[in-house]
Amino acid sequence: MKKIIFLIVIVLLAIVGYFYFQTERYYNIQMYNEFILDSPNIEMETAEAEVKIEQLKENYKNDDIKAIVSIENTDFVTPVVQGKDNEYYLKHLPDGTYNINGSIFFDYRLDINKDQKLLIYGHSSEDYDLPLEIIENYQDEKYYENHKHIYLNIAGVTKKYEVVSAYVETSDFDYMKLEFKSGYDREVHYQRLLDSSFYDTGATLTEEDAILILQTCATLEEYKNYEKKYFLVIAKLIAN
Repeated sequence: MKKIIFLIVIVLLAIVGYFYFQTERYYNIQMYNEFILDSPNIEMETAEAEVKIEQLKENYKNDDIKAIVSIENTDFVTPVVQGKDNEYYLKHLPDGTYNINGSIFFDYRLDINKDQKLLIYGHSSEDYDLPLEIIENYQDEKYYENHKHIYLNIAGVTKKYEVVSAYVETSDFDYMKLEFKSGYDREVHYQRLLDSSFYDTGATLTEEDAILILQTCATLEEYKNYEKKYFLVIAKLIAN
């Protein structure tokens, strides 16, 4: 009888150990946070950013690392990857490690060096902090006033964007649209992005403007009953 109990205990310990290992492997926030860059200068100089991106590619043996994105007056500075689809980096870190927290990544459809509209995605969580959920602070207009600018270091260029709209989308996912029939079609699309904002930033967009959209899942209490809810920050390119 004692032998049977001993065997049962061993089996239970093995099961617990296995699931603990899997949890640590898949959910480990410390592992995820290693990919948040330590930079005292949020607005990186272009040359500095180029060196950093090449270092990241070499360190993580991954040419999918394409850019560095940062938000002024915050410690948010992180690499942006781009895969062959929009699935892989939902559950993989920039070094290719499987982790349910995923990476911050460009839409795979983009030509990031040429496209007028860029989309960047990343996870958020109700249980622990993930980097891109910082954008949910843009629900507050006062936060927007102090964090208007987003920087994207990419392809040897530092792009400076100004936030023009922030809102939560629950039903119309047309914001992901990348192809437009005409300049007018693009302008109508842009206007909807502006009109959906929590507050009026006073900004305008024309068909000539380049924009950046940051997207994460909304964790705000008032949206908890929606099956799909994405927090969006739209920013207009003002300098590069």
